[in-house]
Amino acid sequence: MHFMRNFKLWTVLLLSAILAGCGKTATTIVSDKEITGKWELESVVQKRDTIHRPAKKNGMYDVSLTFKEKGDLEATSSTNYLTGFYETAQLNAIHLGGDGTERKETSWGNLFVNALPQVNLYDLKSNNRLILFYNNDSQLIFSRAR
Repeated sequence: MHFMRNFKLWTVLLLSAILAGCGKTATTIVSDKEITGKWELESVVQKRDTIHRPAKKNGMYDVSLTFKEKGDLEATSSTNYLTGFYETAQLNAIHLGGDGTERKETSWGNLFVNALPQVNLYDLKSNNRLILFYNNDSQLIFSRAR
């Protein structure tokens, strides 16, 4: 009986220490100053293939994301305008959501639009590159717009 009481006490203390070290666990909308701003899509990596941004055609938009304060998100595909939200959490987790216009899309724009709902992680590199990860091994690679 004495052993069980000590075991329970140590279990409670250990779990408390682990939970205290985890920090905030809930997803919250943030204004992450590091990713706030406009980012232009440079390339898409799918498995071992890298697809680079094609030359921009007349009447087409640059494919981009703009992370605004308070979780607001604006984006352009090659032919459409999108608005929505973003949420970040610990360990670089990210969730994007929203809606937009539905004009005929280019193949480059389709790569972007189809990947957005699947994005679940991000990484900010020191060379002003933002990488959004989706489908385990695929990436959207952005550079900060000037």
